[in-house]
Amino acid sequence: MKTILAFIFTITFFPFSEKQLLNDNEHIKLELQQPRKISIAKSGDIAFFFEPIEGIHVNTNPQFELKLEKNSPFEIVGKARFQKNEKEYLDIKKPLEFSIKAKNGTKTGKQNLKGKLNYFYCSDKDGWCNRFSQKIDVTIEVIP
Repeated sequence: MKTILAFIFTITFFPFSEKQLLNDNEHIKLELQQPRKISIAKSGDIAFFFEPIEGIHVNTNPQFELKLEKNSPFEIVGKARFQKNEKEYLDIKKPLEFSIKAKNGTKTGKQNLKGKLNYFYCSDKDGWCNRFSQKIDVTIEVIP
């Protein structure tokens, strides 16, 4: 019962926004989902959903890297969370997630989270690999 109440509380007060399509990479459809609001005292999750074209996979090594701009009002908490498939590649059925929180001194109200997600992907058929840096620019409301 506590779990159900916690879930209802979370989706009521910290709802996720619609997924935002980040379509800079011709080999991978990437969608971002961030919380609309984050309490100044709590963290929230940003989720990335990968959909590579046939014959492309997303590597888990080297690690994913989310780099926020130097003056960002947010900071990353902990490491990237993801699942691997049987070949040790990213399990694209589940999202890549990062926890973020507002930095000390951040004012309440709408704040921009800008940065880059760096990841590696490869061709199964042709054997090439590439590093990609996806720009991120979303607005999150920081609440008391």
